[in-house]
Amino acid sequence: MSRAPHAPADPYLLGTDPEEARRLETQHRLWADATRDLWDRAGFGPGARLLDLGCGPGFAALELAGRVGAAGSVLAVDESDRFIASLAREARRRGLAQLAARVERVEELRLEPGALDGAFVRWLFCFLPDPAQVIDRVASGLRPGGRLVVWDYLNYRATTLQPRSPAFDRVLRAVAESWRRSGGDLDVGGRLPGLIAEAGCRLLDLAPLVRFVRPGTAFWDWPTQFFFSHVPRLVEAGLLSEAERRAFEDEWRAREREPGAFLQAPPMIGIIAEKE
Repeated sequence: MSRAPHAPADPYLLGTDPEEARRLETQHRLWADATRDLWDRAGFGPGARLLDLGCGPGFAALELAGRVGAAGSVLAVDESDRFIASLAREARRRGLAQLAARVERVEELRLEPGALDGAFVRWLFCFLPDPAQVIDRVASGLRPGGRLVVWDYLNYRATTLQPRSPAFDRVLRAVAESWRRSGGDLDVGGRLPGLIAEAGCRLLDLAPLVRFVRPGTAFWDWPTQFFFSHVPRLVEAGLLSEAERRAFEDEWRAREREPGAFLQAPPMIGIIAEKE
């Protein structure tokens, strides 16, 4: 299974092409209920002024714009011109004047101090070499009492395919190495509560985000899309051999035919904090 590598100027390890946008849409849809639960618990509601940082194609930002309504506002920030252009078009099509989309590197984020009621940051910090500086920038934009909702990976190596697959385990190690080489950290969730507290925010809740995923279910598409798109890149990067790629794909398809098979999906952590 082949796929062209993403362009050198692409801001993301996983690319910003239409295939990746479709994967992100699937990901958002499948985790929508858990996302909305965190928003509810953080008090994100009508009239709120919110930030969606690292918004990607903007599926969460569009929902947040509907949630805050015309009396509120959502600022969606991403460093991908392609993603922001797509989001801006969709916001205009839906008539969401309360949604502003801006191209900006998260490390250079500019916010008016104390102007935000809340911020949402999902699957961003795992890509960053220095999450602390970005957390500080987000926290500076929150008013006292403003809420921060963060969602990211924790203990990624706990991901397992059952019955156990040596080929899948090799792929998992290669994925973690690809993140490490790019400056990211797939276990960043373990550090985030401390970094958020150091930025002047009080932790309100830590939520486990864990799924056991079975073949033939909608959730099975989520890891399938990721691994079958990313594994060819691991081969290109020299982290896997072509034979290891084929072995992984053969074992994955074999598990899809086994009635007792399942995937323990990558564990994640949801964090709700409040600016002091």
